[in-house]
Amino acid sequence: MALKRVLIVGAGLIGGSMGLALSRRLPHLEIDAMEVNPIYRDQAAGLRAFRHVWHALESAPSDYDLAVLAVPVEAAIHLLPRVRGKASWVMDVCSVKGPMVEAMDRVLAGSRGIPSHPMAGKAQAGPLGADDSLFEGRPWIFLETHRPPGEVEELVGRLGARVVRVPDAEDHDRLMADASHGIHLASQCAVLAAETDPAAIAEIAGPAFWDVTRLASSPSEFWIQTLGANRHHVIAWLQRFEAVARSFRTALERGDPSEVKILLEEAKRRRERADEARNTE
Repeated sequence: MALKRVLIVGAGLIGGSMGLALSRRLPHLEIDAMEVNPIYRDQAAGLRAFRHVWHALESAPSDYDLAVLAVPVEAAIHLLPRVRGKASWVMDVCSVKGPMVEAMDRVLAGSRGIPSHPMAGKAQAGPLGADDSLFEGRPWIFLETHRPPGEVEELVGRLGARVVRVPDAEDHDRLMADASHGIHLASQCAVLAAETDPAAIAEIAGPAFWDVTRLASSPSEFWIQTLGANRHHVIAWLQRFEAVARSFRTALERGDPSEVKILLEEAKRRRERADEARNTE
């Protein structure tokens, strides 16, 4: 069944960017949105990517081929019972999969639930940050336990994203602690650990400060939910982070440059391996 009608629930950065990209790349597709925030709703309408921007799910019709839950994980779980009658398939784009998959398996019949996670975003939240190239070349993660229909994979490909599969929700959430959630916390820690007044830092800081701390500008409410939903894996990551920081501190306290070099060279080696893998994709 070719996708003809899509409902995007949540017209913020991800939902708005999906709407923009799909409306420009698949002009035959009928794309609607639902957004409860009146300011975001007006901004989403201004994107001219959606036929309708509904104020409530109850106002939207019930004949969509695909509904996309582009909201934080707690809201997505809360909306599942209300969205299940709106579309043949329901796909989420949340950054934590464990609780989402559990809810999908409980609420949605058969294989209608499609857990997914696009690895794309930026600090600016809301429809005004929407970008039709946001997903270009970015991984879009699906689970082997919940394989999407071919039509949905094709739609993701038209967004410019690269389909990646991981075994299950547990693997996804563990990987996110390493590749995303922990990295955000490291950015926060770098800002909070600085003794110098931020205005004074701004006068003298080079690219390293701005590169590492960029993520500290991300919306806090999203990260409170995300870190809480994946706290088991994030806590384990923090324990490893603390151990590495302690190794650096111990080496410096001993005044042993050889120990510092070992740590720096190992970090450099791992980063280079990641770069090589990325450049061969």
